[in-house]
Amino acid sequence: MLCLEKIFLKHIKVNIPAGLNLYQFNEREDQPFTTIIPNNSTVMLHRLSLDQDLPHQQASGGEHGKRHILHTGPKHSARLRELVVDLRPPEFICSLSSVLPRETKDTVASILKGLNKPQKQAMKKVLLSKDYTLIVGMPGTGKTTTICTLVRILYTCGFSVLLTSYTHSAVDNILLKLKRFRVGFLRLGQAQKVHPEILSYTEESARRRGVHSLSQLEQLYNKELVVGTTCMGIKHPIFTRRRFDFCIVDEASQISQPICIGPLFYAKRFVLVGDHQQLPPIVQNQEARSRGMDESLFKRLELHSEAVVQLNVQYRMNRQIMSLSNSLMYEGRLECGSERTATALITLPFLPSVLSELGSHSAADPQQDLAWIQATILPSNPVCFLDCSVAGCKPSDIGVIAPYRQQLRTISGLLQSSVFTGVEVNTVDRYQGRDKSLIILSFVRSTTAEGTLGELLKDWRRLNVAITRAKNKLLMVGSATTLQRYSPVEKLLNHLQQENMISFIKYKNCCHSE
Repeated sequence: MLCLEKIFLKHIKVNIPAGLNLYQFNEREDQPFTTIIPNNSTVMLHRLSLDQDLPHQQASGGEHGKRHILHTGPKHSARLRELVVDLRPPEFICSLSSVLPRETKDTVASILKGLNKPQKQAMKKVLLSKDYTLIVGMPGTGKTTTICTLVRILYTCGFSVLLTSYTHSAVDNILLKLKRFRVGFLRLGQAQKVHPEILSYTEESARRRGVHSLSQLEQLYNKELVVGTTCMGIKHPIFTRRRFDFCIVDEASQISQPICIGPLFYAKRFVLVGDHQQLPPIVQNQEARSRGMDESLFKRLELHSEAVVQLNVQYRMNRQIMSLSNSLMYEGRLECGSERTATALITLPFLPSVLSELGSHSAADPQQDLAWIQATILPSNPVCFLDCSVAGCKPSDIGVIAPYRQQLRTISGLLQSSVFTGVEVNTVDRYQGRDKSLIILSFVRSTTAEGTLGELLKDWRRLNVAITRAKNKLLMVGSATTLQRYSPVEKLLNHLQQENMISFIKYKNCCHSE
């Protein structure tokens, strides 16, 4: 048992009994090692405060933060420093034959069969990398499937993989797919934050099954080739004992540089997956943003185009919805994966009766103009006004997005009826990585020319996420006069007008447009 003798400002003095394993780090070999304490000894241990226990948490921000991390880490961080701080170009192997074990080639070929061309290019780029690869996952292009397939291939080849992301849900989404393919893994993290179907793969579960001694724990930590945790989870003891062949960071374009760098210390090569045209790292401090803290490591390293693979074949949006993002962000590079995806329309089984009822209302009260509803409710039209309890669209297929929380509260308050149970009302950030058959996007703002512009609607990346969540139908509601003052939305409105995909309907001083 350790006996605490004295606490100092930066150190703790403890007495270590004879025979205890003490884990240390060999700078020359760049590996952890175990020492057996021969006699009772008193040693000084460095005291870690809450903001010092992880390398990535030591950084206060910006370039200084990255340099501090990489200069104070173990010896192998010198190479990482060259790549991240000095921006040394990444290197690649010439041939796959030197990477793939001969006995795995048939299995790898079988795994690759289900992928499209860009996804296969991503697999090849990662296997040939000596340093790192960046995978740009445009909206709906199967980013999670690509990561899962990559892990399966690396696992088949005998490579160890550290799988990480900023959120627990992102890590578990990938692990759930791996579970279906019977890929073994160890999930680190608190049980209450882990998906229920992953709990049996956690350290806590293993301990309940009989892992008690230090040797058994050591065996558990080294048993699985694949280990999953969040970027903040690298304080776990396993990282004093293991380094991995690959580290894969999902949602990398949403993670600040100090946090993203943390897991990279523990791998020989790394793969960053993201899209800097979508949500950036959240940095609330204006000065920090002005000094570059909202630039992700993914964005920083993208200047080396030889390391970048773009996933541009998407299976989410129909052709008309996809064209919005293509015009706004991707310069036409985004493609539909199939004609079925391109022509998909929302299904409204009760549409005839709804149109008949609207016609009856118009006939009974000619002053009440409902023609715009009749025109826009048609699945083939770019504008839609939909009452889910009447037209037959499932509430769970409908999502409402708004940039401001007060607007969300107002909309939620109007949807208290049981017929709307299942309609999801949320911010753009909450919809990242997800989709719905029908998305209603409220721009909220309607101000005079002299009014102050809100910051949220100025962000191209958030607008891109918002307009790429719908699979079959997208409705955007707002004041065109106001929205034209925001550069991103103005460009979007101009594109819609040019393509004849927009209907400006003046109805109680509002415009309903897609």
